[in-house]
Amino acid sequence: MKKSNRPLTLAVCAALLAVAAGSQAQDHTTQFTTADGTRVILNSGQAAAAHYGPAPAFEQLDVNHDGFISRDEAQAYIPLFNDFDFIAHHTDRISKRQFENWNRTQNR
Repeated sequence: MKKSNRPLTLAVCAALLAVAAGSQAQDHTTQFTTADGTRVILNSGQAAAAHYGPAPAFEQLDVNHDGFISRDEAQAYIPLFNDFDFIAHHTDRISKRQFENWNRTQNR
């Protein structure tokens, strides 16, 4: 006789749904009191994004004046460095046109 795994399957599905719902939460505050009477406030969520200001000019980032921004040169502006592979299409440099397009459409 075959045992039914339905209760186990339902329990696993419910747990996965709870995890998925929890991962969708943005900011959440939970308050509780510990056994010794200490009040605890737990805040969870994503930290505010750092604001780096506007991007420097292409010529300022292209320190060796070869007409491209290398990965090393991109480190001078963190948002550009973070998006380097996306902008450069997995090459080792960013052209002025690629930089200007990224700065206009992605760098917010």
